[in-house]
Amino acid sequence: MGLEINILGPCEVTADGEPATLIGKRRVAVLTKLALNAGQAVPAERLRGQVWADGAAATAGKQLHIVVSKLRDALPPQVIVTVPGGYRLDLPPESVDAHRFTFLTAEARSAHRDGDLAAADRLYREALALWRGDALSGMTDPWAQAESARLEAERLTVLEKHVDVRLAAGEHHEVVPALMAHIEAHPLRERPRAQLMLALYRASRPSEAIEVYRETRRTLADELGIEPGPGLRRLLQSVLHRDPALDLPRSGHLVGG
Repeated sequence: MGLEINILGPCEVTADGEPATLIGKRRVAVLTKLALNAGQAVPAERLRGQVWADGAAATAGKQLHIVVSKLRDALPPQVIVTVPGGYRLDLPPESVDAHRFTFLTAEARSAHRDGDLAAADRLYREALALWRGDALSGMTDPWAQAESARLEAERLTVLEKHVDVRLAAGEHHEVVPALMAHIEAHPLRERPRAQLMLALYRASRPSEAIEVYRETRRTLADELGIEPGPGLRRLLQSVLHRDPALDLPRSGHLVGG
């Protein structure tokens, strides 16, 4: 059948490699809700309550039937299945990019735990390449905004886990520009600041690493009225004392794909 649904960006649907056109924000919303739960039943009540939360509740049931019918016309047969009390998108989860992202990052974490840095790097890159913009881009309903925020939080975590792999592989010079851009976009996240301090220290730039801490302290005080966390404070002391534990392990390198 070859149906793929991509929601890590504007919603895109392809069937056997050909784009399927969906007209109407509610058709996109219903399909997105089903895609987020691919292979599982989604209660019709939940679809009505969230997709028709703008005051059309009186006719939402009938409108939902119409939307599902139109989706069935646009998609391969038997993809949307009626189940007791709701509907199910009869697709393997990996046909939806958001689920592929989750599967790939789980594999990457496992590879990292096993010490296979090359595989972890490749899998993280493959996962992050699925993103084409903001998740559920253009969808403004509260449930969509909540899902978008959840997925974005996952993306940021994965970006930072990928940096951990690259640091372990000795790419401290290479990650500095990306970390600086990441911090500029998300100035209140402490983890990338700690990663930048470590990268600069390993690149023989300890004074710059210390300045990152000072700038972090100023930012957190100005924006949140708090001090850096204990992990960042310990890292500062390690940098000041040139702790050998900060040095790159000799085994760190990327090989293969």
